[in-house]
Amino acid sequence: MNNNDKNKTSHKQSSLRQSFSYAFKGLITVYKTERNFRIQSLIGLVVLIIAFFCDLSTAEFVFLIFVVMFVLVMELLNTVVEKLLDFINPSYNSKIKKIKDISAATVLITSIFAVIIGIIIFGRALFDLPPKYGIIIAIIFLLILNVIGILHKNKN
Repeated sequence: MNNNDKNKTSHKQSSLRQSFSYAFKGLITVYKTERNFRIQSLIGLVVLIIAFFCDLSTAEFVFLIFVVMFVLVMELLNTVVEKLLDFINPSYNSKIKKIKDISAATVLITSIFAVIIGIIIFGRALFDLPPKYGIIIAIIFLLILNVIGILHKNKN
């Protein structure tokens, strides 16, 4: 291996370390500044600790880990959207408010999805409930969403 190849390998390793460093700095920043991220990560931690002590299948563990991480990822994306929009236009703008509201709605829907999955999995594991209870909650949420949507659409 010549010196040029060694420099490329060293640069790639340094670059990879630097990428992880930036990512961890970003996580620390979000954790320090975003209350909702702290709440959601704490809820996720509690959910996964409870899951550890339950008799769950591998698929159920995977689903729980997935939805916990999915909520956190969506909260991070929502934070990025909000910070970016605040940077672009620091003053109030009704169009930017709508974009922020839509971004926040993605976190809400993801969180409701996670709760439904949790009800299905923990309902069976802890209370021997059939999965239909989770489906009923999903149906209720979608009914409410559609009713509110229809009512607000008719106002405009």
